[in-house]
Amino acid sequence: MPSAPTRTHMILYPTTDNVAIALKPFEANETIEGITIKEPIRAYHKIALTDLAIDQAVYKYGQIIGYTTQPVAAGTAVHTHNLDMGRLMDATITDLATAPPDPLPTIDDRYFLGYRDSRGRAGTRNYVLIGSTVDCSARVVEMALEELNRKQEYYARRYPNVDGVVGLTHDSGCGLVTMSQGHIQQNRTIQNLMDHPNVGGRVIVQLGCEKGQAALIFGEDQLIQVKDCETAPGNAMPLITIQETGGTWKTVDRIVAYVEEVLLPEVNARRRTLIPASELILATQCGGSNANSGFTANAAIGYASDLLVRCGGTSFIAETTETFGAGHLLTQRAKTPEIAQTYLDHIATYRSYLAAGEGTPENNLAYGNIEGGLSTIAEKALGSVAKGGTTTLAWVNDYAELITEKGFGFMNTPAFDPASCTGQTAGGAQVGVFSTGAGSCFGGILTPWLKVVSNSDTFARMEDMEVNAGTIADGTETFEDVGKLIFEYVLALASGSKTYSEKVGYSVVNIWNKGVTT
Repeated sequence: MPSAPTRTHMILYPTTDNVAIALKPFEANETIEGITIKEPIRAYHKIALTDLAIDQAVYKYGQIIGYTTQPVAAGTAVHTHNLDMGRLMDATITDLATAPPDPLPTIDDRYFLGYRDSRGRAGTRNYVLIGSTVDCSARVVEMALEELNRKQEYYARRYPNVDGVVGLTHDSGCGLVTMSQGHIQQNRTIQNLMDHPNVGGRVIVQLGCEKGQAALIFGEDQLIQVKDCETAPGNAMPLITIQETGGTWKTVDRIVAYVEEVLLPEVNARRRTLIPASELILATQCGGSNANSGFTANAAIGYASDLLVRCGGTSFIAETTETFGAGHLLTQRAKTPEIAQTYLDHIATYRSYLAAGEGTPENNLAYGNIEGGLSTIAEKALGSVAKGGTTTLAWVNDYAELITEKGFGFMNTPAFDPASCTGQTAGGAQVGVFSTGAGSCFGGILTPWLKVVSNSDTFARMEDMEVNAGTIADGTETFEDVGKLIFEYVLALASGSKTYSEKVGYSVVNIWNKGVTT
């Protein structure tokens, strides 16, 4: 992104761009920065700085965001009525690992207070997790949670070190083609969530006859049947089978007894300890973005990402469709051509996936994005990739694959927030940062998600917001200032501070189902 924009009542990069972003509504005949406004312009929408011919490239942050579909006069609005992706949609990326950046100075004195599990992995939360293998066992899990929630206040007093008892349920199962890519991905997601370092105690519930047998997900040798209330040895996965237990209520009773008599006391015995920030894995997500998210909230998140990478930690972006049109900014900085090509392979596969459903990347734009001034997926993508900061792209993973590399990376996920965040958590993220423009109430399973909002209006209106990056547009703070604040928030959340969504009880899970139903 170009540096040092002119900031009055618009964001203007005069040396690289032919549009500016309005920071307030403009009326016709107003003049600012030598530009006469010729029609009403909404806040966060784009203004043409010069006359633009038909099929002329439109530049924002020094990058092409699309091509004009009709002549555009200087001082008028540039939006979906006169701009689309055009040939940018089919542009070929050839810059593979052509400009990996030099490493930033290291930071080696930052820590958080987290949990160590029996394998030495670092966690930021201490949950009891009850999972279902299939939709057919999901309702039983929900009923068990309802029974446990009746005593929630008692558990909070009796087991104060436990962050809560939550459920992992989903609406899929035997409809998937056995061991198809969709089935394998679902199993991987369930396995990695149940085995997440933010989980202190767990039990998986199956019906008994499903395709997605617990033995298929976890391995037969990793399971132990819960018959009596005994502690599971080592890293074994406790299993309750509804058909063997005797039906709905007998299974609910067994789940509740196991949680009360075994899991809650065990999990409550865990204590936080000092852990280097290098062991954190930070997920990032966009939801309800607007046209200034890229230079406020997302730029600040990118700075925080760089700080964590400098600590030796891991940070990553996801949302594959929200990189269309800006993917070259990732491939150029890849560590190797192979890493860049892996990203491009995911892009190609995702394009085919969208086409099979009669979709294109442009369908990603939501009502709130367009109302907030975003006109093309390339424009939205520029903001999305900004969350990744400036360091080398060190790794690329598929959905819900365990993250084993350090540094900045990319995960192939949908842009749909619940499915994307579920996959990122399954990959091992212990903390998340969520950027929004219009506002979001999202809170995901197992992992705290910090809300960073791009503008002061939404920050004042939405009680769910935690960090106001609108101060960057207001001119009172820099993106570095807000980025440092986000980084400190991440360490505080990793040490046990609660997000707004955690306090009100959000625990959303949505496994990306990309398989066919039989």
